Amino acid sequence: MISITNANKTFIKPGSRKVEASSVEVLKNVNLEIKENEFITIVGPSGCGKTTLLRAVAGLTKLDTGEIKVAGDVVTGPSPDRAMVFQSFALMPWANVMRNVAFGLEIRGVGKDERETIARELIVAVGLKGFENSLPGELSGGMKQRVGLARALAVNPKILLMDEPFGGLVEQTKRLMQEEL
Repeated sequence: MISITNANKTFIKPGSRKVEASSVEVLKNVNLEIKENEFITIVGPSGCGKTTLLRAVAGLTKLDTGEIKVAGDVVTGPSPDRAMVFQSFALMPWANVMRNVAFGLEIRGVGKDERETIARELIVAVGLKGFENSLPGELSGGMKQRVGLARALAVNPKILLMDEPFGGLVEQTKRLMQEEL
């Protein structure tokens, strides 16, 4: 379902004049095949390219060279078939929990009643019942992370990409979210 072939990505450090001395190679000839219904984890030290690879599969980061295909189609940008739960919450600060969770459904044209029903079910599933009208600024880091997870699940993507989705959660909540997922 996902095919990554010779993926390469180098970032240039801002403020540097010499490209050779200021570049950071985060992906070098990465090759990976992920089958349908396969659940994989990418492990490595900070700065090794895990997030960059996920963002490339999501269509949010362009590779310098190489190719990513999903279901045989080359990834050229974001797609409704792929959703990402970000390491940083990436919530709309002006929108309440309900609106943040339902946002992907709204931009896909799902009617208000249906998207609110789906959002309410997921808000309950991630343990945020009673916080539907809260703004992100009123939530803890772990709660924001759960809103991000519910938002990604709401669109029922074929591929769910998660960048340390449970990193900000306390152990008990982390276990509950892992079981729910």
